[in-house]
Amino acid sequence: MKIEEIKKILLRAKERNKIQNSYIIYGGREEERKDIAIFLSGILNCEKKFCKECEICRRIITNTHPDLKFIVPEKNILSINEVREVKNDIFTKPYYNRYKIYIFEIEYIKEEASSAFLKIIEEPPEYGIIIILTPNINFLLPTIISRCSKIYINYNIPRHKEEFEKNRKEFIEFIELIRNKKFWDFFKKVDTFCKGKEREEIEDWIESIIFFLRDFFFYNKNFPKELLINKNFQMVKNIGEIDIQIMEKIWEIKQRIKYNVNLKLAIETLLFLFYIRNSTTDINLRIKV
Repeated sequence: MKIEEIKKILLRAKERNKIQNSYIIYGGREEERKDIAIFLSGILNCEKKFCKECEICRRIITNTHPDLKFIVPEKNILSINEVREVKNDIFTKPYYNRYKIYIFEIEYIKEEASSAFLKIIEEPPEYGIIIILTPNINFLLPTIISRCSKIYINYNIPRHKEEFEKNRKEFIEFIELIRNKKFWDFFKKVDTFCKGKEREEIEDWIESIIFFLRDFFFYNKNFPKELLINKNFQMVKNIGEIDIQIMEKIWEIKQRIKYNVNLKLAIETLLFLFYIRNSTTDINLRIKV
């Protein structure tokens, strides 16, 4: 389903007092899954159905609400210790509102943690809401899946934005500095680029680069134009063999940023990785006007 359709369904469920105690939100993009979880948290606790203006909504949006907890385990793998912490906390009544909400951003649950987690979703307190955000539901145990209401988000190709073009040009400028062995300028540019940026901004930048490389890969393989993010994309000169493996490596660097990896080191690694992979070819791309 599309995002707006999902929100309407959840709103109707709230109005009819049909909200469940456990949900799995899967598919789509990471920010879309989180958006749905925040929306659900908002309509459950805001008297005006998530007005985004009251103190409760502002606290939910900024993740400072005491009854809303995000659990983002290392490598997105839920451990027994994290489950125990939730189990000990969930039976303490909410501080402010009717509901106490736990949002798990996970891809896998360790075997020893699964049974304990299952007990929480089988017998939660009336006010306890469990929301699992995961890209792929198939890595969760069937017993856990069967006890949760499932919300699937359709995958949608993001719209091409001016920011994508800005990031593309910046990416190529980085690579050109390395290719021309202007290392002092390169490291200075990385330092300037990372200065003052939040981790989420760096993640978004890397994601836009992945989409750019995706467009290049699809274009080079003569995929239908409808699959491109930028419909006016045109390749002038090949930048090397862009394959799934290198995009996966770059995606892995993006994921590691969540775990407090040094931002400058992450960007440098990404750019050198790409350069070494394609050091024998020129980079010369443009966008068709």
